[in-house]
Amino acid sequence: MSIPHHIHSQYDLFTRWLFDSALPYWGTIGGDGSEQKPFQWGAHEQLKMDGSPDLPGYKRLRVQARQLYSFTQGALLGWTQANLITEQIYHFMQNAQLGEGQWAKSLTREGQILNASSDLYDLAFIIFSLAWYARLSNNRKPIQQARQTIQWIERFMAYPQGGYKNIVPLIPDYRQQNPHMHLLEAVLALYEVTGAEQDLGMAHKLIHLFKTKLFNHNAGVLEEYFVENWISAPYPSKTEVEPGHQYEWVWLLSEYERLTGISHRTEIKRMYEFNENYAVDQVTGLVADKVQKDGTMVNKSARLWVQTEAIRATSLMHDEKSYQHLGKIIDNLLRRYFNNCPTGTWQDQLTHCYTYNNSKIPTSSFYHIISGYMQLHHTLK
Repeated sequence: MSIPHHIHSQYDLFTRWLFDSALPYWGTIGGDGSEQKPFQWGAHEQLKMDGSPDLPGYKRLRVQARQLYSFTQGALLGWTQANLITEQIYHFMQNAQLGEGQWAKSLTREGQILNASSDLYDLAFIIFSLAWYARLSNNRKPIQQARQTIQWIERFMAYPQGGYKNIVPLIPDYRQQNPHMHLLEAVLALYEVTGAEQDLGMAHKLIHLFKTKLFNHNAGVLEEYFVENWISAPYPSKTEVEPGHQYEWVWLLSEYERLTGISHRTEIKRMYEFNENYAVDQVTGLVADKVQKDGTMVNKSARLWVQTEAIRATSLMHDEKSYQHLGKIIDNLLRRYFNNCPTGTWQDQLTHCYTYNNSKIPTSSFYHIISGYMQLHHTLK
């Protein structure tokens, strides 16, 4: 089925917003530094709702890595101003190195180590951004750093029964699927950049973990929280389904198939159809943050990132119903999330009544917006 004309028109509007407003805004106001080096101290963690920088006193490495990725994609698509920005963010991130492959969780505003813990979620985004920055810069050092980080994770964070610790030093808590999902995204990106089979090793392990522990084959949904030995957490609040993560796994399994030829169509179909049946408002197209395994709505509020993950997954489904939903999702971004805020920024969440109630503009959302845009771009181009 051919892609409807209105999807192309919406893509054009999305493109103009991204290149005429968002990248210029975050490429200036979003940078923390001096007039000579606007990103000397990396990217701001967040902005106030008036669009001015907010200074919470910390900078998480995941946010710096996400901005490195976002501007790298902008540069690869021709927004040349991003080349210098990526170089400065990459340089700022080096302040977090604790040794070969080990990185701190957060820094002070000007780059001193604030929290020396090594967080799997942060490490995933470090690998991810290093891979993409290597493609842009044609520099082999980021590839070397990404591989050292993978080796460090395998050495110090791996569980004997599969999967990895959330954080080192270990803090007693539930095991989580979320950092593993982003780790898979990271190593697939690394493999796409290098083409080296060695960079697929962790991806195969993570896919096995998904098939044997993370995906609930009886319910057809992704589990989020686990206790020892990857047994699903027994408490109701920890058994809720997050549609945004299901969409992301739909995309990741499709990427894994694209890169390896190994298919997981059944799991893709079940997660995608669950979301479409239970998480999507059929009138507005908005995707809810959480639902129960039986499809009962938990929280009708709708985070921005959930919608962009819906773009990534829905862009892969070439049928009439999916195109209808895709059109609604993009329209929601342009009219709801990119509105009533400084041009080039966003609203992070709509309440259960689909109204605004945000106090900050999180920088981290740019990664999700860029990721959704990139898949739409590849689908249409």
